[in-house]
Amino acid sequence: MFKRLFQLVFAMLILLSLFLSLTPATNSMPMMWNDKIIHAISYFTLMMTLDFSWQSGRQLAIKSIIVLLYSGLVEYGQSFVPGREMSLADLAANASGILVFIVFVPLLWRRGIYRYLKLI
Repeated sequence: MFKRLFQLVFAMLILLSLFLSLTPATNSMPMMWNDKIIHAISYFTLMMTLDFSWQSGRQLAIKSIIVLLYSGLVEYGQSFVPGREMSLADLAANASGILVFIVFVPLLWRRGIYRYLKLI
């Protein structure tokens, strides 16, 4: 049951990130947080929902590469959107969110979170 929920959340986050990333930027939206922190948290969350959706804790390297490639494609796509630009700093922030999740996974295993949510 939880896997289906995480799959739905993952799909919604992908669509939301595409919309927010590929919509022309306006200067009317004030930034409440540092942009790079938002990127890192977003990609941490994408990794978490992807990992919890399909074969949790397994093939983590493949999942990480998929999310990093997605991040790169979104950054590249932003170079075609008015008011947006491709940013290697954003890509690095995205990668840091992915890396933090990879470091976080052993803690989830040790604490039994995967078993509790029946994600194994």
